[in-house]
Amino acid sequence: MKGTCHCGNISIELIKEINLVTSCNCTICHRYGAIWAYFQISEVNINFKDLKSQTYQHGDKYIDFHHCSLCGCVTHYTPTNKMDSQKMAINLRMMPKEILSTVNIRLFDGADTWEFIQK
Repeated sequence: MKGTCHCGNISIELIKEINLVTSCNCTICHRYGAIWAYFQISEVNINFKDLKSQTYQHGDKYIDFHHCSLCGCVTHYTPTNKMDSQKMAINLRMMPKEILSTVNIRLFDGADTWEFIQK
């Protein structure tokens, strides 16, 4: 599965198929409008055509949110040095639109309860 940011500067290739993704309503995810798919870092290839991504840390600073330096799209997040993890997330909105119709989206209440919301 392959996707890019809007301008094509950042390309993402997923080595593993996905069927379950997360939509979070925390203050930052709500604003980004991201749908997160989770992977081991080794299961994702990220390439930069012209410029590397820029990062932003929010709250506890355990996550680097990556966005394209050219078009501004939030493409993925990775753990910071504070976090001992090999997991990362890809913003599924960088993939072709048809992909969203093939996955189950679970809702996560990152704003209040820090629990998954039952539909």
